[in-house]
Amino acid sequence: MKRLFATGVCAGGIAAIMTELSGPIGMISWVFFIAMLSYYASGCGLDGFKRSLATNCAGVFWGWLILTLSTIIPGRFSLGISVLLIVIAMCMVAKIHLLSFVSGAFVGCSCFFGTEFNAKGVLYALVIGNVAAYISDLLARKLGDVLEGTGKNEVETNE
Repeated sequence: MKRLFATGVCAGGIAAIMTELSGPIGMISWVFFIAMLSYYASGCGLDGFKRSLATNCAGVFWGWLILTLSTIIPGRFSLGISVLLIVIAMCMVAKIHLLSFVSGAFVGCSCFFGTEFNAKGVLYALVIGNVAAYISDLLARKLGDVLEGTGKNEVETNE
């Protein structure tokens, strides 16, 4: 319970700060929150961070590809056909470990569409959100150790 509290304090504190800073630094705050969610859903740690960030950014590319392909494919259902083909590709590249967090690709793609195709703004918020989540997780592990009186990092205990 103390580790969960530590995670709440650290993730919540960083999210609160970034919420206040999002306007002044020109960041799309809801995309930032989605990126934090993606990191925590990826399993955390350095591997989770790499996979979350890589798949989030790849998802923005996949979204751009859907749009591009839909202009090339003729007919009324060009967008639907484009989505079908690209989602198949998104799932197939999951054989590559770095791109194995398929949900992360859906995150990036969805954020791209949700911002009306603002790739630069989405990538900016996805990167900051993933970095912030990784930092909050590291801080939460340290705080959790202090609260539990172990003095050891959870990762060290499991090795």
